[in-house]
Amino acid sequence: MKNTLLLMIAVVAMTSCGNKTKTNAPDTDSTIVSEIPDTLHTVEAVERQVDAVYAYWNDLREHFDENRPSVDEQFGSKEWWRVRQEVAAIDRESESGSFFNFDDEGPLDPWTYDCYEGAISANDIEVTLLSDSTAEVRFLVKDAVTPKGIPIRWLMRLEDHQWRVANIFFVKDDNMDILMNMRNYIENNKKN
Repeated sequence: MKNTLLLMIAVVAMTSCGNKTKTNAPDTDSTIVSEIPDTLHTVEAVERQVDAVYAYWNDLREHFDENRPSVDEQFGSKEWWRVRQEVAAIDRESESGSFFNFDDEGPLDPWTYDCYEGAISANDIEVTLLSDSTAEVRFLVKDAVTPKGIPIRWLMRLEDHQWRVANIFFVKDDNMDILMNMRNYIENNKKN
């Protein structure tokens, strides 16, 4: 009984010592978990992602590998990627052209418009962060023969901890909404 009593006193003594604040403790305690600021909700994070899109686009064009994801798959939202796949499936079956063949303009790429010469880049990027984890992004896409650039507008959203492109607008073509037009293209082909 005496041994049990001594053991209980020792346990109580050790527990109470562990709960006391040390006066010589350093100012920063490594056991305290502090909040990490959300660096994704910044203009800089969106700008980096826009630059990453064109770095990837240029690298993919220079070092084509059919096993690498397309720009649409790598940087588009899940909805964007799903709709692009549906459009591509229709285009493979079509004998009359494709969705991105814009008559007098010729074939246009949603990511570059008609910039294809040399390295493609986004310039004069303007980001407006919105309250619902989305961002509106305006910039000029440029290549070697289009030094003034072509205005493009993206709607981006945070998805899977990454900024992804949810929609692309061709500003010079009356803010043509590419996602809406792709959906219409799909619906029209279902009717036909």
